Amino acid sequence: MWEVVSSAQILQHKDGVLSFDPWRRRIRQAAGRDADLRAAVRAVMTVAPHASYFPDLLTPPLDVSGIDEGIDAVLSAPPRRLRSEIGRIHRQAGSAPDWLADLARGRPAALRHLHQALRVYFTAAIEPHLPMIEDALRIEAAGAIQHYLLHGPERLLGSLGPTTVWKPPILTVEYPVERDLFLAGRGLVLIPCYFAFHHPVALADPRLRPVLAFPIRTESRLLSAGPNSGNHVNALLGATRAAILRSVVGGNTTTRLARLVGIAPATVSHHTSVLRAAGLITTERQDNFARHLITPLGLQVLIAGRS
Repeated sequence: MWEVVSSAQILQHKDGVLSFDPWRRRIRQAAGRDADLRAAVRAVMTVAPHASYFPDLLTPPLDVSGIDEGIDAVLSAPPRRLRSEIGRIHRQAGSAPDWLADLARGRPAALRHLHQALRVYFTAAIEPHLPMIEDALRIEAAGAIQHYLLHGPERLLGSLGPTTVWKPPILTVEYPVERDLFLAGRGLVLIPCYFAFHHPVALADPRLRPVLAFPIRTESRLLSAGPNSGNHVNALLGATRAAILRSVVGGNTTTRLARLVGIAPATVSHHTSVLRAAGLITTERQDNFARHLITPLGLQVLIAGRS
């Protein structure tokens, strides 16, 4: 449900061109052809606005086995919570549709409308991309686990992106509203989110289980696309340089690139020199080894052929 909410918000702004423009274009084209999808997109964007507030009930804390259980958890919110949370976005909306007021009142027809909208939206916007999304989340989680195991929870909290700053005992997060969230011994659940972009997001109600849904790194999204997603890069750069470019998305040394690509370190150095001269990678030299990193231009080359 975090991906459903976050992706609906991605459709409401133009940021994240590199990561999300191909997906946005596909959804808008599909919605232009399909009236049911068009209505579903409008409904989901209505209940999950790209604003400083959206209802907590859309992201239930339960561990569910699929989208149907997730939607059931959303729609089983108590009437008082529907009135409070849906009523809040209804009041904020300038010209809200009539069904949103009915949803706040728990009217069966409005609940059925939201159920249908969430199901249609998920089927069209999320489900076809689910293997790639899950791979990206696994890549991100693996990196976070390594941070935790090697350096402890403090290094993990300091690695959540440029909009977060960890100065013990306080985690400061860039946020659209000024607020303090006190854990009071409850812990903090970190949720990597494929479609999150601007900054981490917490639940609005401080009484709920504390969570922080944070945007994954761009390189995790690109790595999840797999080697076949960049065949255009093979044609442009040649298979070896294309393989090296993909392998430095998260940073890699010359020695490790040689093992990954299956060529001699001297040959790797020749290819990285060419890629660096083209502005596709940069190289950091530390002691007796070099670490190669992709540049924003290199990322654009990798993703340019996606449809």
